[in-house]
Amino acid sequence: MQQNPNRQNFAQQLGEFFSRTKASRSLRRSELFQILLSLLIIGAAVFCMKTGSFERFEYRCLDYFFQKRPALKTDDSIRLIEISEESLQAIGQWPWPWHYHAELIKILKQWGAKKIIFDLVFKEDNAPYENDALERAISEAGNVYFSVGYEQRAEKKIWVHSLPIALEPKGDKMEWAHSDPVLESRLKGIGHHHIQLDEDGVLRSVQPWLEIGLERYAQLGLKVAIDELDQQVLIADRYAGKPMLINWPGLWKDRYQHYHYSDVIRSYQGMQKGLKPVISPDAIKDKICFVGLTATDNANFSVNAMEPQVPRLAVHAAIFNQMMTGQSLIPAPVIWNLAVIVMIGLIASFLFIEFNNIRSFIAGLGLVTGWVVIAFISFWKFGIWFYVFQPAVLVLLLFIVAAIYAHIVASREQARLFDLATRDGLTGLFVIRYFREMLNQLTDDALKHRFPLSLILMDIDNFKSINDTYGHPAGDLILKKTAHAVQSCLRSKRPAKEIDLVARYGGEEFIVALHNCPIEEASAQAGERIRKAVESNFYEWEGHQIPVTISVGVSSLRKDENIPDFMVRRADEALYEAKRTGKNKVCIAE
Repeated sequence: MQQNPNRQNFAQQLGEFFSRTKASRSLRRSELFQILLSLLIIGAAVFCMKTGSFERFEYRCLDYFFQKRPALKTDDSIRLIEISEESLQAIGQWPWPWHYHAELIKILKQWGAKKIIFDLVFKEDNAPYENDALERAISEAGNVYFSVGYEQRAEKKIWVHSLPIALEPKGDKMEWAHSDPVLESRLKGIGHHHIQLDEDGVLRSVQPWLEIGLERYAQLGLKVAIDELDQQVLIADRYAGKPMLINWPGLWKDRYQHYHYSDVIRSYQGMQKGLKPVISPDAIKDKICFVGLTATDNANFSVNAMEPQVPRLAVHAAIFNQMMTGQSLIPAPVIWNLAVIVMIGLIASFLFIEFNNIRSFIAGLGLVTGWVVIAFISFWKFGIWFYVFQPAVLVLLLFIVAAIYAHIVASREQARLFDLATRDGLTGLFVIRYFREMLNQLTDDALKHRFPLSLILMDIDNFKSINDTYGHPAGDLILKKTAHAVQSCLRSKRPAKEIDLVARYGGEEFIVALHNCPIEEASAQAGERIRKAVESNFYEWEGHQIPVTISVGVSSLRKDENIPDFMVRRADEALYEAKRTGKNKVCIAE
């Protein structure tokens, strides 16, 4: 029964349409999976940012911004008076008697200093006249500030019969370190000088307010700025419970006017004798004078982003400066950083959907570079610090994932195209063109390694009558099920180079190459097993059971042959002999 050719063409076109639609849906599913994978990675990045897993790397990026940023302006009223090595050589070994500091206060007051801030704690026992001299100088000046520390508790002991008895042994407990109470009662203000370094040993922030027990103090530089600006409540609200980032204006010796303590004393004494001073009183008039140690062996130094030794004196000046010049540095709110990482992640995901090695790399690099530039400008011009390390790592990770995913998809597509090029669309067996290439390789290997190579050629008996009786769809079913039966009888669980190869040779013909298999074994085992499998297989079409058998011809490669053509010809002759002598049988080529 013949089918209408027009119906066959329509069915073929319909099949091609559904095939293209299926491929298109597969592509969309592939892109959707990549998008979902990208969203999962972005979610993981958001989680890491909220937990602060990469914060120390962000701090390294902040340090790099400080190093590359131009120097900031500084308040012209800041003056640093250093207790330096030169001062120690000129005046004497540290600590100095208190009346020296009383003398400095009198000089600075006489020269018109607006405020005098000592980064010192005056708690040593002194002779009464020393205390009186410093107390009088502080009271007369009326503009003096001292610092308080938060230090490890010192051991307290008494002496009994010339032997020390510990009342409170030294331990890990911390306590406030104050100056003499009488001196503190005469001060204009008090601020803490406590410094806590980050885990990597770098100073980046201070506690604007430190409250322990019943005592609460502003950072010394901040305290002076609050009094200058008269913004106690506003500043307190801005930094409530948060560390205060230090906006370093540059190298401290380059950014502030600084004088040696000894030069101030020497200038005053020289002026009393009618000599020209080293430091003019006009350099001090209406200025905010910070006094503290900078001598290497005595000062408290920290490491910051730009230099390895920053005295505590410069820290107070930096805090005061950023408050007076409005150049405070604040970290971007968490929600802003989260929004940035989500936005950059989505843009990168969009750029990498259609992955192209060079183009995607350039796009990703441009995205990261653009964000770093924006973050740097925000840091420099507006004093807002955004994260840059985590967005950059996210883009890199998305690029790597997109590259791996694109490679997997391309490999699968190549495998699909390879199957389309080498597999028969109906039976799933190799096409004869590809089989011939593989057979040529097998022949070369057989000659080189001296192993037997056999060939089986088979043909479905009476296939034309099946098509004529039941139609071509029934014939297609017979071909599919026969191909499956043939494959099930072959050796497949072996290394790739040693498996048996099977292909569709023609319309209803199949061909098999048996690696390392003598002709007797190929006939008695493989050929006969295939014949029985096909004969016993169940074929049914529209309620009709169709008996199917095959005829098989077997041949092998001879020692004097270096091409497979003669072996194929002999297998074809054996197949013809099987057909001629009754069908449904296996014949070996002579």
